[in-house]
Amino acid sequence: MAGEKVSILLIDDRPDKVLALEAVLEDLGQNVVHAYSGREGLRCLLQQEFAVILLDVNMPGMDGFETASLIRQRPSTRDTPIIFITAYADEMQLARGYSLGAVDYILAPVMPEVLRSKVSVFVDLYRKTEQVRRQADLQQQRASQLQKLAAASLAINACRSLNGLLQCVADNARDIVGCHQAITLYVPDPSLPGGSRQTEAVGSFSERYANWRGRRLRLDDCTQTQVVRSRRATRLTEEELHTHPDWQIVRALEVPPIRGMLAAPLTGSQDRNLGVIYLAEKIASSFSEEDEAILTQLAQMAAIAIENSLFAEEREANRMKDEFLATLSHELRTPLNAILGWTQLLATHSLDEEVSHGLDVIERNARAQTKLIEDLLDVSRITTGKLRLAIKPIAFIPVIEAAADAVRPAADAKGISVRLDLDDGAQLIPGDADRLQQVVWNLLSNAVKFTGKNGRVDVSLRPEGAQLRLSVHDSGRGIAREFLPYVFDRFRQADSTSTRAHGGLGIGLTIVRHIVELHGGTATADSEGDGKGATFIVDLPTATPAPVAEPLQSTPSVERRGRVEVVEATARAAAITSDLDGVHVLLVDDEPDAREVVSTMLQRAGANVTAAGSVREALDLFERTRPSILLSDIAMPERDGYDLIRLVRELPASHGGQTPAIALTAYAREEDRFRALTAGFQAHLAKPVTPSDLVAAVSRVATMGAPRVSA
Repeated sequence: MAGEKVSILLIDDRPDKVLALEAVLEDLGQNVVHAYSGREGLRCLLQQEFAVILLDVNMPGMDGFETASLIRQRPSTRDTPIIFITAYADEMQLARGYSLGAVDYILAPVMPEVLRSKVSVFVDLYRKTEQVRRQADLQQQRASQLQKLAAASLAINACRSLNGLLQCVADNARDIVGCHQAITLYVPDPSLPGGSRQTEAVGSFSERYANWRGRRLRLDDCTQTQVVRSRRATRLTEEELHTHPDWQIVRALEVPPIRGMLAAPLTGSQDRNLGVIYLAEKIASSFSEEDEAILTQLAQMAAIAIENSLFAEEREANRMKDEFLATLSHELRTPLNAILGWTQLLATHSLDEEVSHGLDVIERNARAQTKLIEDLLDVSRITTGKLRLAIKPIAFIPVIEAAADAVRPAADAKGISVRLDLDDGAQLIPGDADRLQQVVWNLLSNAVKFTGKNGRVDVSLRPEGAQLRLSVHDSGRGIAREFLPYVFDRFRQADSTSTRAHGGLGIGLTIVRHIVELHGGTATADSEGDGKGATFIVDLPTATPAPVAEPLQSTPSVERRGRVEVVEATARAAAITSDLDGVHVLLVDDEPDAREVVSTMLQRAGANVTAAGSVREALDLFERTRPSILLSDIAMPERDGYDLIRLVRELPASHGGQTPAIALTAYAREEDRFRALTAGFQAHLAKPVTPSDLVAAVSRVATMGAPRVSA
């Protein structure tokens, strides 16, 4: 504004006076506009603004006073300074002039210095007023942009997909800055979820470029430009763009004409380059520093939102995978519960050798199926970082012995000798007994599976400095040298053809390595080649100091039951005794086969069982029979087991609200167990369940009080 000329309006009907006044004002270096009548002067005021008006009083037709009166009636010129110029002036004229808003009177003949001095004052005042007004406009524009920026932040973070987010960023960038074109270019980062995506570009265009709306933009070549690789905003005029190093790439793109450009990088956490926001062709003027600052802020918010969106997509994918695996586990465990239950119940009767053998085969294969389900769930926990350990100092030898007992039936069926040579040097290890038993069981099962008939599996344990070394060596087929580096990889198998001799999913050893590493140990494999057997080594750090350990039971606690690899393989229904005499159990399960087999297990243990197929039926029977214990499935139509336990716990104690309860369900994840206990159940049993485990759990829980339910 300081270098711009301002306008001065000179209204006088005499050309000679106008010429003389213009000559005097010429030294001010401003724009002097002349008018030869009041009406002509009013027309000039309609067309532009003036810093000051020099107005002759005596003019034919419309004199100076009438002209001033009309000037003051118009809002746009109401405050424009007026200086009257007249050859004579009495007090009445002075009073009338000032009443019309005149700021001064100058008597003719005019003294040049006086005129220039007075006019320059109003020129400076106009400049300062305009400067303040422009600053106020800028502040208002800035406030409006910040309001839009805040609204954009909410809109961006509300987007449910990456493509929708990119579109939202482009639309808001164009609206906030005020331009005809905006493009959001997303460049995938390999270190982030979705790093394998393709480059994506989404545009937003004004009505001028409406024919570009919805068109697919192919801007892959932009990833090689300096603007995209830069970590700073770039602002270029049209001329500067044409001389920029990126112009050879930009000119070949299929985009609307670019008349000036502003770009801000999408920089994520750890300085990741996620792309750029392009703006082109500002509507009112060229891009400013303020526009650059606003776009940079928007780009920072967009980068955070993009990373959040990518992680949210990954979390949603993991959630859906977890739900699928939980459903798969439930659907497979439910029939397995009936299969295993009846095979063990039938085994209590005297059967001929062929039938007995058949039951053993059914049970062994059902347990193998259950093991596959458990391994799938564990792999899911491993990949999502949800596998948790309950660490405490334990003796390792009982863990190994329990795992060996579990695999002996399978080994005996092939005539394989499993030999134990265990010496822990009286040292303990910090570990999760159930998970370590799973490690040993997987290694032994693997050894038995790949060892031929009448083979041998040697298990040794020795102290090695500050750690214990477990070695599992078999006389089986061995491992090819080229496959050894991949033996612990997930889903990798040395033979994955349809003619392979051994089944499995190729995830057991992955689970072994992960659990061992969570314990701070290492797992390695070695083999001299095909037909020469294999050796697996597990090194685990010892506990310091080593307190005296209580003997470890070979089976896990009731709360951690249901993992087939840690259940005694020799447990049979024949072990059931009349432990539940006088116990009245209300059994709730919508599956008739499940109700039947569980009822039979409990009745053979001496329990009185009332069965219900739904929550509604269970509530009716609960009121009428007042059971000693509630044994309920979780997944049931209409109302599930959580609804049932909530309704029971809402009852007063005198109406059975404190009745002990067990969740017997095919949902077997750790989070399922936690939810059941939190909901009000006192124990969580995973299907398939052995008769001995079921009876033990019912016997234990029946003697306990009801749980304290979390709010």
